[in-house]
Amino acid sequence: MTLEIPEAIFDFFSGSQIPLTLSDPRLPNEPLILANEAFYRMSGYSAKEALGANCRFMQGKETQKSSRNTIRGDFAANRDTKVLIRNYRKSGEAFDNFLYIFSVFDSTETPLFRIGSQFEVPALFRAKAFQDHASELLNGLKAVNDSGELARNQMIETGALVGASVKSVLMARLETLRFN
Repeated sequence: MTLEIPEAIFDFFSGSQIPLTLSDPRLPNEPLILANEAFYRMSGYSAKEALGANCRFMQGKETQKSSRNTIRGDFAANRDTKVLIRNYRKSGEAFDNFLYIFSVFDSTETPLFRIGSQFEVPALFRAKAFQDHASELLNGLKAVNDSGELARNQMIETGALVGASVKSVLMARLETLRFN
């Protein structure tokens, strides 16, 4: 039983240039019940092909299991989900999709609808972002290693000083005992 889609959702979808989908979590297999033109352009699928189907039709051989598990777990916990997932256009072309899904709840906290927002992450930006991230990580690890080496050297020096102090105290104590 599909609920009537509120006019505000229709207006939001028709006025948006962002690819958007709407599914009904109360129906078996949570099918799409609405999508906007931006979604059809991005995916290559028509309304006839997409509506009534679960969005998994965009998954393929390289779709990450971890991304699917994140979505499934967030849905089960009634949480919003944000995930980067490998999807496929109707043409078979793979693309990385930053998928954001949030639920519209009724007064009993039961999800009535799930609105999905898709953003294609171009490979050029992804590569730059990953390179920046890797460089930052490498610099951070180098700083940790450098500070670890510095700390190790300080411990050796401190140990030597403490050792020298302990040795001095013990020698003084032995001297005192020897003369008593």
